[in-house]
Amino acid sequence: MAVSRALLLLGECSHRVITEMALLTMDPPWSVIFQGESVTLRCHGPRVHGQQPTAWYHNNKLLEHTETNTYRIQNARYKENGRYECQSSGSTSSNSITLSVSYDLLILQVPSHAVFEGELLQMRCRGWKAGSLAAVRYYRDGTDITKLYNSAEQLSIPQAKTHHSGRYHCSADMHSFLSLKKRESQGLYVSVKELFTSPVLSVASSTEPLEGSPLNLSCITQLSPYRPHTVLWYLFYGNSTVLRGPTTSSEYQVPTVGLMDTGFYSCEVRTESSSVQKWSPQVPITIKRVPISGVSLDVWPQEGQVMEGQRLVLHCSVAVGTGSISFSWHREGSAEVLGRGRSYEIPSTQQSDNGQYYCMASNGDSTAQSLLVKVTVVGVSSLFCSRVRALLLPAALGTLLLGVVVVHVLIASSRAKRNEAPNASAPASVVLQERMFEAVPARAPRK
Repeated sequence: MAVSRALLLLGECSHRVITEMALLTMDPPWSVIFQGESVTLRCHGPRVHGQQPTAWYHNNKLLEHTETNTYRIQNARYKENGRYECQSSGSTSSNSITLSVSYDLLILQVPSHAVFEGELLQMRCRGWKAGSLAAVRYYRDGTDITKLYNSAEQLSIPQAKTHHSGRYHCSADMHSFLSLKKRESQGLYVSVKELFTSPVLSVASSTEPLEGSPLNLSCITQLSPYRPHTVLWYLFYGNSTVLRGPTTSSEYQVPTVGLMDTGFYSCEVRTESSSVQKWSPQVPITIKRVPISGVSLDVWPQEGQVMEGQRLVLHCSVAVGTGSISFSWHREGSAEVLGRGRSYEIPSTQQSDNGQYYCMASNGDSTAQSLLVKVTVVGVSSLFCSRVRALLLPAALGTLLLGVVVVHVLIASSRAKRNEAPNASAPASVVLQERMFEAVPARAPRK
């Protein structure tokens, strides 16, 4: 079990190491040399103890293995022209370097390694067997750039930019027997690589967040895998004012935004020395008010029934919504705005004030309406009659109910007495009638 775990850990370790990329450099660092000159290739990368030595490749073919991380090319000839790569025992294949062996009298030597933004870009004009040169000139895409960099035998651009990429060559006067002869080198393309991509400002949720909500910003860029140890610094701007930075964090958060946070946002990415600085495009962010909802209307007197000439007050309120809220008052069926403000009052109501009323609330971004409230204006006589009816109707109903109860009680009492002593208590005429009815024989049914 322990052995299996050890092998597993070793496999994981080897997997992590093998993902690293080797770096190939050359000394002297020039991609063009004269025939007969020598250079040394060096492979930089992790070396795991006990594994195979460094492998060297020329034009995609295995050249040889070495126990060290260096490979020496001596007395270079045309056959050494081409692309070189290496791979150490604990890395993936390296970047490639192209070597050109020249037989010309004048050459332009440019870096064999990749040059990135912000780095020093150097090149030099050389004559065969270190012959003396006069009137050296440097050109980029056919334009003389010598005076731009005060160049002599060597051209130096301290902090290269991508626009410095182009096709370079040089010219110089060289001694030819007893005279000077102007010569030009072969043209070489030099590419200044992008150290990191132009940043883009990303908004986590929406570019129109609601007032009171958080705002999360990210400054997104991609660093070149060939410069993985470069430290980048980030700055965040709002309306051209620095909000945060420089910082190594690519994130910025505003916990709670307000209307004043509306504006144009951007970010900047730079190196520690500020040799490379890049800005993102501006992103417009508009803070929106919380939409209005829950508009309610209260009326006094309650239920909206008011006597003619009496005062009527309507009041509008909002449950949800931010910002400065304005109110307007309306009556259904009319386009006229009755009034503005949280309350609406009619000091002395008239019959013409009857109708359905509602209020509208707005904060500039959203508008909401209350439910309709019915207002009924009642005249004095009508109101008096309705109130009299309201008072008399219960009394009349009560009296009628009482009469029914009394009659029912009297009838029940009469029947009870009749059952107890009909002959003693009944009058003589009543007894006589009862006896007469008893004496009459029953009529036989008709056949």
